[in-house]
Amino acid sequence: MKKHIIAVMIITVFSESVYAESTLFIPDFSPDSVTTSLSAGVLNGKSRELVYDTDTGRKLSQLDWKIKNVAILQGDLSWDPYSFVTLNARGWTSLASGSGHLVDRDWMNSEQSGWTDRSIHPDTSVNHANEYDLNVKGWLLQGDNFKAGVTAGYQETRFSWTARGGSYSYDNGQYIGNFPPGKRVIGYSQRFEMPYIGLAGHYRINDFEGNVMFKYSDWVHAHDNDEHYMRKLTFREKTGNSRYYGASVNAGYYITKNAKIFAEFAYSKYEEGKGGTQIIDKTSGDSEYFGGDAAGIANNNYTVTAGLQYRF
Repeated sequence: MKKHIIAVMIITVFSESVYAESTLFIPDFSPDSVTTSLSAGVLNGKSRELVYDTDTGRKLSQLDWKIKNVAILQGDLSWDPYSFVTLNARGWTSLASGSGHLVDRDWMNSEQSGWTDRSIHPDTSVNHANEYDLNVKGWLLQGDNFKAGVTAGYQETRFSWTARGGSYSYDNGQYIGNFPPGKRVIGYSQRFEMPYIGLAGHYRINDFEGNVMFKYSDWVHAHDNDEHYMRKLTFREKTGNSRYYGASVNAGYYITKNAKIFAEFAYSKYEEGKGGTQIIDKTSGDSEYFGGDAAGIANNNYTVTAGLQYRF
């Protein structure tokens, strides 16, 4: 009889242990494991488009494309399937075309350090800009008020501009004039895509909450397309394995048990990547490719947003 009682007790304890371990790996599908947010704000930044002499490495041309206070809408969706894992999808997009600026400089004289040709285009519009980010966070350290861990994800970012009108100074000031107002001169677009790794942190005290995230990538692939409308030429570049650094911080206050108002600042830096360039003559249809480090693509930007987060 005693043996039967002991056997039943062992089976019961073992069963409870197995059940506890099995439930540990069952994802949490309850509503309160899901968090979503919506915010609005502005995007600022600058992109660089560069051309090099592949034989000497000398810079031949640089175009600086600015982004100035473009209105954006940002969304975020997170799911905590386990206490130590967060899956996240987030992104932002421009709400309408916004303000930009272009300065185009050329160095045509190898014996001259300063530029020989320059055009300035104040009437430059940002046609669109957007970004999406898919990531997973693993919380390695957790306490009553904090979490800290690592993250890995995939991110794509796009920008597009059109420059109209403007003024020019060519051949060291020998030729000075203005482009027709409103006439398209140059159109430009960039796309950055990359996997990344990083660190994440979360802290809450009473109704105040803060989050921070750092991202790094050594595997950025960039593409661009440059349309010189008046010359009827298209320039296309691709670069690979350049670096990215990013950081974001947000702080918020819970106005109810589930709803939080917050503000966020995020900064991204895509270091210059170099690669080949293809030149297409739109009139004749001829195309020529220059390999090596013929072109460069770079960008840095930041967003400032504020909005509402809700946990179901």
